[in-house]
Amino acid sequence: MTTHSICPRCGRTRHDRVHRCCDTADVRRVVEGTPGAGRALAALRTVGRPLVVGGLVRDALLRAAGHLVPEAPSDVDIELHTGVGLDAVVALLRSTGASVVTAGARFEVLRVVIDDTHLDVAVAPWQPDQDAGFRQAASRRDFTLDAVAWDPAADVLLDAFGGIDDAAAGILRHTSDRFGEDPLRVLRAVQLVARFALTVHPDTIAVARSLSDRFDEVVTDRVWPEIRRLASGDHITLALDVLHRTDWERHFPELAAVRDVPQDPRWHPEGAVHIHLGLAGDAAARACTEDGMTGEDRVVVVLAAILHDVGKAGRGTQLVHQGGTTRIRSIGHERSGAVAARALLGRVGAPRSTTERIALLVREHMVVHSTASGGPSVSAARRLLRRLGGSLAVAEQWARVCDADTRGRGSASTGSPAAAWIDVMRRDAASGRPSRLLTGRDLVDAGLRPGPVFHAVLTDAADAQDDGVFDDEAGARRWLADRLATSDVL
Repeated sequence: MTTHSICPRCGRTRHDRVHRCCDTADVRRVVEGTPGAGRALAALRTVGRPLVVGGLVRDALLRAAGHLVPEAPSDVDIELHTGVGLDAVVALLRSTGASVVTAGARFEVLRVVIDDTHLDVAVAPWQPDQDAGFRQAASRRDFTLDAVAWDPAADVLLDAFGGIDDAAAGILRHTSDRFGEDPLRVLRAVQLVARFALTVHPDTIAVARSLSDRFDEVVTDRVWPEIRRLASGDHITLALDVLHRTDWERHFPELAAVRDVPQDPRWHPEGAVHIHLGLAGDAAARACTEDGMTGEDRVVVVLAAILHDVGKAGRGTQLVHQGGTTRIRSIGHERSGAVAARALLGRVGAPRSTTERIALLVREHMVVHSTASGGPSVSAARRLLRRLGGSLAVAEQWARVCDADTRGRGSASTGSPAAAWIDVMRRDAASGRPSRLLTGRDLVDAGLRPGPVFHAVLTDAADAQDDGVFDDEAGARRWLADRLATSDVL
């Protein structure tokens, strides 16, 4: 931003160190439509100068610049410039009926709930020079986009670091040299790029690279929320590129290991594995957005798409020389990929249930290519569904990952055969066939005791049922009788 530049929102010339933009209708509308925000702002105005900051203002700026950003904020961030103490602010908010909890290890933040609205209230010291006070507080924020504030009393946007200009240009730029106070901000940049397709300023890339050696300072519990937010965006390739250019990719070694790993150009004309994973992530994310898939299900699908081929690293990719030609093969990469995905997710703090769901989809993503042109058999579909935990919902997530795999191949992108597998599973489920005709109770009645052999018999019975060896309870009992009669172990 240069001195005396023109504000891209209001068209006025900047003269002061803090620009006051009068184009506030979009911000005001969102705040006024958020229950509880107005009550909290009115109460806080009695003890100081409350400003609306953070994501709500940033999202309004990005919407004005043409980005697709929902208009319903999950919470409201308020920065209160006041001369009263924190305890007095807490008492004031509670007098309105709000629930208030103090949080934050480095900077105290009040977590407030009022009229079902979640607010974060940060307290900044009052200064006679209000512009100086605002600039000082804004300099602590990570990016210029997040350093713009709305003053509801004056009904103006306050911009000290050119955040309005950067939003209009789609640029993510660090606010000040205080950016390095929290290395996690680099991962925040990555997820913001994934969500809003922003271009990171070269100076910010350079600063982020200088922070790479400080990754270990970031508490694991703070990493996973940024990874989840990355999965909520549609621009995975751009985000992974920023992760690489900032030298933070090395802290995710399973991803770093597939960079520039070659693939068979017949199936992957897009190029190396890391390119494919970005494109697959893009495809999975777009499909989830189009279908309205949110929450943990979206996280599982998008991250499984990003990680589905990490098993191609190292020995996971082989060069096979045949008849004077060299072929690139990755036999078994789905199994090693599940192990690698589980390791990566464990280190970044993913919940165990989420980790296992993702690893399962990675492990099974190649099954979709294992059938002939006639489509999957009922037996094959039954076996897959069983390995997926018997849930059609999980099978549908598997299908999304398979589809993302085939749509993330550049000029060779196409739909996957996964839909045919889901159709067979649905028809089989609609037939009313019991999921298990032979149960543990049947084995106990036959004189077996729970243990390794017990489990092996149940597994073999499930395989036999899936293969159509028997299709009713009488047939299951006959199969068990034959098994007991012919087995030396039993």
